Amino acid sequence: MKISSISFKEPPVYHEFPPLYEGLGLLEVSSFIQQRFEFAYTLGKVEKTGLGSIRLYKLRGDLEVHISDKLPGVVPIKLQQLKCLLLEKAKTAFIENIESEPEKRKVYYGEFRRTGKDAE
Repeated sequence: MKISSISFKEPPVYHEFPPLYEGLGLLEVSSFIQQRFEFAYTLGKVEKTGLGSIRLYKLRGDLEVHISDKLPGVVPIKLQQLKCLLLEKAKTAFIENIESEPEKRKVYYGEFRRTGKDAE
């Protein structure tokens, strides 16, 4: 398996969660910076394309690659290898994009509290 190209589709987006949720330590409610990309990869003799995103979790400082669609012919073990290859290829460019972006696009998540009699 080989990655032939990666191109970012949009600037990085900052996803901010309220401090109430940050303190829980759950990855799904932790603030992160995300950027979407398109990539081309070779599997056997066939070149295919896919869409994915790379995330930097602020709290832990971890980078992760997420692939949004199922890729034909890619089994779970190959998918994990593909994610590792994409992470290595996209990591440097992603960090440069974060540092060079003058206007930061942010998405804020609100607090989800129960109201009225459901709160008891």
